[in-house]
Formats: sequence, structure tokens, C-alpha cells
Amino acid sequence: MFSSLRIAAPILCIFTLAACGPSEEPDVEKVVSDLEKAQKTTASSPGSTSPPVGILEASGLAAKDERAEIILLLPDVRIAMQEFQRNGLAMLVGRQAGYKLTTHDAAGSAAKQIEQFRQAIASKPAAIIVSPIDPPALAAVIVEAQTAGIAVIGLDNRMLKEGCASIVYSDQRRVGRMAAQTILEALKRKSDEEGRAEVTGRVIQLRGMEGGHLTDEIAEGFSEGLQAQPGVILVHDAPADWSTESATQRTTEAFRLQKNFDAIYAHNDAMAIGAAKATETAAQRENIFIVGTDGISGQKKGLELVRQGEIDATIVQPALVDLALQIIVKLRGDKTFKPQPAYEVQPVAVVPKNVEQSLRVGTYKLPKL
Repeated sequence: MFSSLRIAAPILCIFTLAACGPSEEPDVEKVVSDLEKAQKTTASSPGSTSPPVGILEASGLAAKDERAEIILLLPDVRIAMQEFQRNGLAMLVGRQAGYKLTTHDAAGSAAKQIEQFRQAIASKPAAIIVSPIDPPALAAVIVEAQTAGIAVIGLDNRMLKEGCASIVYSDQRRVGRMAAQTILEALKRKSDEEGRAEVTGRVIQLRGMEGGHLTDEIAEGFSEGLQAQPGVILVHDAPADWSTESATQRTTEAFRLQKNFDAIYAHNDAMAIGAAKATETAAQRENIFIVGTDGISGQKKGLELVRQGEIDATIVQPALVDLALQIIVKLRGDKTFKPQPAYEVQPVAVVPKNVEQSLRVGTYKLPKL
């Protein structure tokens, strides 16, 4: 039993009933709040020269500059994390009069993303932020952007050699390893409760999209992490297409095939809640430790799911767009500034014991520029 690991939250639910409605839209104001908390954490770090205020207010961007447009190119905003990036960056940019954000959604098509990149160059923006589907395929258009004097910021470490002004990324293998570590710690506590010296457990994994780079990186890191405890084995591994409904179906299938297991890791929080629904239907929720990924704030999103006890942990994926925006602002405001080739932002595990602090002061820390 995970009775001592899982924290029910009946008192918290009294105060959050208004958030339990049918809406699945992110709380955009909270998105911005979290992004700005991360920025303030950076500003208060020793040696940081960034002021502890909103980055646009401190940017020095001239409102008369007709090129003060930022274009964000995303692979597929049907994925919750990408929707979060779009909405959060839109709010941050929109808080400064005279500036705008344009977003393009490639809907999973590499060819469409290249076309959208060329359209972006033609509009002569101040900068382009791109989360790539196929990084090598973008090399030529990145050169075109550079030739046009447009800064390109990549959101993927595969873009390191593609000519970007800088890249901002989070190591997806690290995300997977952190999820594995969170599950292993829970299984160790369970073994201790039962008086067993050996840590054992049966785990299932719900991937995002079959064959996708992001999914593969997370899964490889998760597999590496589980190897720290030979008695913990992955008994079921299935794609659930980032979907709550698919995750419920895949978890139901896992019950039929595997009969029992101790933990579930889902590659996003939407799938984690789908898995939780299946465990409740099987009357096994209290026996299974569930970890999601993304840690998005807002109604029925990752941090609130942990807070309310609907899932047991989430691995926070840094938004990345907040630091990308800082780089763009500094490039435009300080002609002597030369960004590093790459900035890594670390993911963070959120569990019941630190979820309140995460909601209050933010989660991840941004590296200083």
C-alpha cells in the first residue's frame, strides 16, 4: 500500500471547488505568474545583473521600433506543453504596449514548419523562437534569417549546430531519469513500510507519440533511471498519444495483461490523469503511485493535480520561452551582449511535500545571462 506516500487533500478541495469545472484551458494569468517567478529567481541569484522586475519592463526595447515582433514556431499546440508555451509567451509579450507575438502551429508537419519559417522571415520580425520538428531541415532557413538580421532562438538541444543565435533547452533524458528516481524513492518507502530490504516493483509507462523524438528521449532516460534498482522492472510500455482518453484505455489494457503493478509513469499530466481514472475504475488507485510530466499550473493541470492528490508527482518541464525572451530582449538592448551557444534549464520534481511552495514561489530556476 502507498497509504503513507499518497496525501489526500479534502481540506484543500474546499478551497478549490471553483477550479473543478469542465474547463481544460490553462490559467494564463497563472502561467505568466510562474514564468515571472522563474525570472525573479534568476534576478535574485548572486552575481546576476538582471533587475527583479518583469523582463519586458526592464528590456529597453523602443516602442517605436517597427520590428519589435517576436514569432514563435511550435510543432503542435494540441500538446499541452506547447499550448502552455504559446499562452504564457503571448501574455508576457502582450503586457508591453507596442509589441506583439505571432505564433505558428505546424500541426506535426516538418514541411509546414519550414514554410511557416519562411513566412516568418518575410515579415521581418525582431526575432524568431522555434521548437523544431526536424532541426537539420531548418538549417537553410536559419541562415536566411541570419542574413536578414533576424535572431533565431532554438528550443531544442539538437539545434546547437544549426546556426541559432542561442538555444534554450531542457534535457529530456534528465526528465525521464527524474521520473524514475521519484518512483524508486516511493517504492523504497513502500519496501521500508513492509519491512523488506529489497526494493521491488512493477512499473508501466505511457509514452507520448510512438517514434517521436521527445517521447524517445524521455523513455530512454526513464529506462536508464530504473536500472538503479534491479528489482524494479518495466512490465508494460505503450503509446497514448498525449491523450487522457487514450491513457485510460492503455492503462485498462495494462490491467488486463499485467493484472497488477505498483507505479505508472506518463509522459504528460493529461495522460497521468487518464491513468488515474483507470486505476480508480479498477479499485487500485490507493495501491499505485502515479507520476506525470509538465507541471503546468492552472485548473486540472499538473501542479493542481498533485495538490489535490489526483496524481502523486509531476516532473516540471521548464517553459523555455521565458528565457528565450530574455535573450532576445538583451540582444536588442545591449549591443555588446553575446549569448552563450546554449542554456540548459533543469526540470524539477514536484510531490505533495513541495507542491505548495511550488505554487507559491515557482518551480525551476533560470540560468543567468
